[in-house]
Amino acid sequence: MHLNGNLRLNPPQTIYPVTLGCAKNRVDTEIMLGLLSQAGWEVVETPTEATLLLVNTCGFIAPASQESIDTILELADYKQTDPGKRLVVSGCLAQRYHQELPALIPEVDAWIGVNDFPRIVSILADLDRGPGPLTCCQAPLYNYPELLPRLRTTPFYRAYLKIAEGCSHRCTYCTIPQIRGPFRSRSQEVILQEALKLTGQGVVELTLVAQDTTFYGLDRGCRSQLAELLRRLCQVPGLRWLRLLYSHPARISSELLAVMADHPQICPYLDIPIQHVNDRLLQRMGRGYGQKVICQTIARIRRVFPQAALRTSVIVGFPGETDAQFNELCQMVEQIGFDSLGVFAFQCEDRTPASHYADQVPSWVARQRLRKLMAVQARVVKQRLRALIGSVQEVLVEGPSPETELLLSGRLATQAPEVDGQVYITAGTGQIGQIQPVRITAAHTYDLVGELIDPPQKGILGKR
Repeated sequence: MHLNGNLRLNPPQTIYPVTLGCAKNRVDTEIMLGLLSQAGWEVVETPTEATLLLVNTCGFIAPASQESIDTILELADYKQTDPGKRLVVSGCLAQRYHQELPALIPEVDAWIGVNDFPRIVSILADLDRGPGPLTCCQAPLYNYPELLPRLRTTPFYRAYLKIAEGCSHRCTYCTIPQIRGPFRSRSQEVILQEALKLTGQGVVELTLVAQDTTFYGLDRGCRSQLAELLRRLCQVPGLRWLRLLYSHPARISSELLAVMADHPQICPYLDIPIQHVNDRLLQRMGRGYGQKVICQTIARIRRVFPQAALRTSVIVGFPGETDAQFNELCQMVEQIGFDSLGVFAFQCEDRTPASHYADQVPSWVARQRLRKLMAVQARVVKQRLRALIGSVQEVLVEGPSPETELLLSGRLATQAPEVDGQVYITAGTGQIGQIQPVRITAAHTYDLVGELIDPPQKGILGKR
């Protein structure tokens, strides 16, 4: 209610959100913010301004859990000076440890699990009617069956689009199936509705996410569903870049690659977590494939979709990993020449089969191997980036560089947001959210440098 259009009675409730973890978690946060916004809440930029502090947590591995706990405790300090604030924790950590955490962190007013987050508005209403804490982590498995409001936290020109929830793999080191449940595909129609809504808001780059995007449709007994979905998404007006993340090495078919190669909207980019290359370790990890499948998949990609950039992730220090097996991994990484590589030191997680393996590798050995493998990858990617010097590449201009406002930054279609390198633009006039030609002039270890050519008349200047 307003008086004279200025004075507001009963000021709106305000929310300060924090999202930790993966892009899939970010989507859940955006849905919660959309639902709260629809109910009259307003997002603010500092915890001091907020009546509600919301932390959407990651609890996949121990370091992520610790980061989540540290963030919760940091925000809990604001309740000491303002006891009227509410502190609500959602996401994987809340789901995984909902029986233990309420007693350990009594400052939290509500714990919301990964299937309960769409009820955020009613949960807060319940909290207002009685003393906390509330623990809401028992809802049936959720698969995003309808189009829900989203208040996006990404820049206006890009968004993540979740096509499924959960995971049906049984990797021996992973807690995701325990936390998120089995794989559940969203319907194509709802995904297409959401894509249309996002592009209508100015989004030009959509990134499809799921725990395993290549499993899409298989839980419903339907093959080729991902290829069909990609074809349909390419018909969405205004969509310039469509990116696919998290593909299983054993499920990248020639049909999928052909669809990707035939549609210019689909970024020439594949994120394929191989985790290792040694057959014995892959078997112990429960990955369901060996080195032969990895090599066949890479060869198929380079035959059918040769322009595709390849990203992967691997685990070093897995129980039983010998020096010889680690060296085998280093040699294969150098031989394949991945464009981007994430290396993780093995984390022993409770309630996983790998936590019971007797031959655990010392953490200092795993960290040493991580540094060595990243040094190998640095040499590989620097050489691949140098090959681009002198070429003209299409770059999505993202605005002033976080390094310095004197430069613009952007990304190639072969660089995913938030995980890969970027292009620093030293000259020319760029427009945020536009895909523009850039001449590459230099290459660093993970990033490129270039100058805009044929700039538009209006935009932001990238100075020398």
